[in-house]
Amino acid sequence: MNTTRHVVAIDIGSNSFHLIIAKEHAGCLTIVDRQKQQVSLSDGFDANGNLTAAAISRGVECLKEFSQRFSRLPHSAVRIVATHSLRKAKNRDQFIQAAFKVLPYPIEVIDGQTEAGLIYQGVAHTQAIKGRTLVIDIGGGSTELVIGRHFDTCLKESLEIGTGQFRRQFFADGKISQQQFEQAYDCAIIHLSTVADRFRQYGWKAVLGTSGAFKMIELCLKEINGSSKISAKQLKRLKKQLLHWQTCDNIPLRSIPADKLSLLPGAVAIVSACFDILAIASLTYCSGALREGVLYGLCHSRSDSDSRERTINSMCKLYHTDRDYSRRVIAQINQFGGQLELQFKQLKQLKQAQQSSIVPLNDAELHALTSAAQLHEIGLSINSIKRQQHGAYIVQHSEMLGFSEEERWLLKILIRNHRGNIKLEPDLVGVTQVRLVFLIALFRLAISCTQGRLNIACMPLKLQFTEQQIKVEMTQSITDKKGFFDELIKHSTRLQAVGLTLALND
Repeated sequence: MNTTRHVVAIDIGSNSFHLIIAKEHAGCLTIVDRQKQQVSLSDGFDANGNLTAAAISRGVECLKEFSQRFSRLPHSAVRIVATHSLRKAKNRDQFIQAAFKVLPYPIEVIDGQTEAGLIYQGVAHTQAIKGRTLVIDIGGGSTELVIGRHFDTCLKESLEIGTGQFRRQFFADGKISQQQFEQAYDCAIIHLSTVADRFRQYGWKAVLGTSGAFKMIELCLKEINGSSKISAKQLKRLKKQLLHWQTCDNIPLRSIPADKLSLLPGAVAIVSACFDILAIASLTYCSGALREGVLYGLCHSRSDSDSRERTINSMCKLYHTDRDYSRRVIAQINQFGGQLELQFKQLKQLKQAQQSSIVPLNDAELHALTSAAQLHEIGLSINSIKRQQHGAYIVQHSEMLGFSEEERWLLKILIRNHRGNIKLEPDLVGVTQVRLVFLIALFRLAISCTQGRLNIACMPLKLQFTEQQIKVEMTQSITDKKGFFDELIKHSTRLQAVGLTLALND
């Protein structure tokens, strides 16, 4: 019999305290609660390097509220870690003793290297990491840089620069001037220069940014430009905009809480320095961080499997999907993908590939189609009539660890349009509408070819691909299946409405 246990992680940070609670059962981990409070511990130091009574009181009161959320949970494992502010507080024992009275668990004050390692584990368990990846975490009092691959770290460092520190040191008066920004930027460059050479020499293929600093910048860019992509070009524009606003009080952004706006100039200065000294063109924000690393360290579940795979398996169990049927749909998708790749190679041999719009499925598209095949029937748990809409809603509002916002969006669109009328949304992930419709068409055809749920071989359907057209070469054995042929006619009508021709050669 599998026992359900709860795991609890608390991150005592310099700006904010974080609580995350998860339920572990049968090898699956489900997040059941998240809480965050801005305590601003780093603002509570006196001239002697001690935390003030007011700062200690704020922190203890927050931990008291956290404890009420899990104190009655059975079979729970709890780990509390504290980072930069408690590392440097001369009277940290006083804080720890006061905290123990309201939350009777030990507080681990971890060093920067340990923090960097836990941050990377948090990212690796919530984001699919394949090649060598640089992870940057900018906290209130320190910045961690880690290079890793899969679940292993290769290089990690912790630097004493953070958004809370920069707010006090360079933007305490709330003004944002060219001189202030340059001083903050130069300070970040000086600290980063001590490790930049080693990181550049090691190299990476992808860059991920985690922590409140990157989330804040992403929200800014999305509100200002309509795009949340964090690039060197967009950072320069954001810096220019901050200088135009002149003071933190003049920042008119609604996506960021008013009490956090004063952290924005320092965050932009540190991130800009990271981009310049490490020659970063762009990065992707991910939500996994220290608290997730602590959480997964408490789990009995295997930690070396793909986080997306664990999420899919957990949702399949939760919504009782038909795994055998899903495997048949995936096999049909792979067959179509093979035909597409073969046709591309044939055109390449004829030196026509560059003139053709035929492009084989890439890894991201194939993974999206495979995941959609496994999850496209989860909406049946609500209602069979509009199951595609219910399934899309579940994907949109579930906490799908390992899936980025863009990956979840594509998965939602595929599930929403696997049957019925096709409804598209504005481009959020750089996938053109033509390509999106093409993926939807392949997915719908694969599902139609596996109707009946019998454990039989893939249907011998041959597809020929041209620009904005899929030609279905029919055989006698297929045209004899009137129900299947009628379904293809419906697909043809619905795909035509969104710009793709499904030609049936009977």
